[in-house]
Amino acid sequence: MGNLFSNYNAWLMAALASLGVAIVNTNDTMNTGNEILSGEVWNPQASANPLVQKWAGPYGGLPPFDQVKLADFKPALETAMAEKQAKIDKITSNPQKPTFENTIVALERSGEMLQRVRTIYDIWSSGMNGPELKKIQAEMEPRLAAFNDEVIQNKALFQRIEAVYNSPAKKNLTPEQQRLSWLYYNNFVRAGAKLDSASKKRLSEINQQLAGLFNQFSQNLLADEGQVMVIDNQADLAGLPQGLKNAAATAATNKYQGKWAINNTRSSIDPFLTYSDRRDLREKAWRMFINRGDNNGATDNNALITQILQLRAERAHLLGYKTHAHWRLENTMAKTPEKAMELMEAVWKPAVERVHEEVKDMQALANKEGANITIEPWDYRYYAEKVRKDKYDLDQNEVKEYLQLDKLREGMFWVAGELFNFTFTPVNNVPVYHNDVKVWLVNDKTTGKQVGLWYFDPYARPGKRSGAWMNAYR
Repeated sequence: MGNLFSNYNAWLMAALASLGVAIVNTNDTMNTGNEILSGEVWNPQASANPLVQKWAGPYGGLPPFDQVKLADFKPALETAMAEKQAKIDKITSNPQKPTFENTIVALERSGEMLQRVRTIYDIWSSGMNGPELKKIQAEMEPRLAAFNDEVIQNKALFQRIEAVYNSPAKKNLTPEQQRLSWLYYNNFVRAGAKLDSASKKRLSEINQQLAGLFNQFSQNLLADEGQVMVIDNQADLAGLPQGLKNAAATAATNKYQGKWAINNTRSSIDPFLTYSDRRDLREKAWRMFINRGDNNGATDNNALITQILQLRAERAHLLGYKTHAHWRLENTMAKTPEKAMELMEAVWKPAVERVHEEVKDMQALANKEGANITIEPWDYRYYAEKVRKDKYDLDQNEVKEYLQLDKLREGMFWVAGELFNFTFTPVNNVPVYHNDVKVWLVNDKTTGKQVGLWYFDPYARPGKRSGAWMNAYR
């Protein structure tokens, strides 16, 4: 909570999200000299745990990815929560009048160890997941939610935050300091800091239940993304470019030697739907992907969704909101569900009209070819590519040689250099959590000052969440 990034760093990180990257900021300004803010509470039994250590090494300190052991996560999280609680106890027991420095800044800095541990824990959860980690998550996610509620529901802490927020001295704070005070006060209120004891107790129960359900939902989705569609005969690869054939053969290497496998990830499914001449296999692949978490089996999420919706509704009512959507959108640009729906419907209607036009073109081409079909979702990408060739003489395969991953990355670096005056230099002296990950040092082009490190992890793999996402390590 409360990590502040300059606009250019925030923009760059968002722009790179679709490629699974991370930035480690090299600026290290954590040492304030204030007793409340400095020093960490160490558990002697966990002191050797690398996850709780301050990051050491070059570039202002690096995440110790090469030292991570799954068995370290639980004790590290426990130690970090205890360390943060000890710092909060110092804040609440401070006899001095609440000020921005001894309350808001102290709270902002209170979770440094927990942030470090959570950073690595979250990376393993989203990029290196497996059976052993799932057990740890099942236990620790509700406990982390409970700890967060303990902080939010700490009456003495909230009274100090409220005192700073309502203090006449607030006018002497900078706009950034006033904003941070507002954020803490409103975030605590929105999370139930003003509720009565019974409501706080029930709210914490709901949040712990939701944490467990969210974790199970994600695990089910990740499990279904581990499915593959195995192709036995080379003839069934008709239409696929050689590069996709090679990728399918590589995907099948371990378990399906001599065959081909289409992984249940967007990066595998989308190109298969675009090029495969086998309509029956396109449908099979489409259904495999679209039905993740909806297979009436052990990984089915329908019952979880029902529970999540019910608990969210109850939580919203406890907090004084009409619905979860009203609570969720209150502090966003849309503000209300009604305005959000208005925006979506304004986009939805012309979007549907455009899709109808596209499908009409696809159907006409299918009829012309004598396919004798009605365009279905698993036909959309296949015939979109055919229409593109027919109407615009554009073949994606002809431009792919210019869109290799390294070329795209170089283009991103060039844009970042033009917009933000950045340079990117590959480095090899940085520990990484997987062999796929490559790292670049980011500097200011003019001054040479270090800006951060950029970790690039672009490939799908078992245990890695699909989609466009990123982490900020520090």
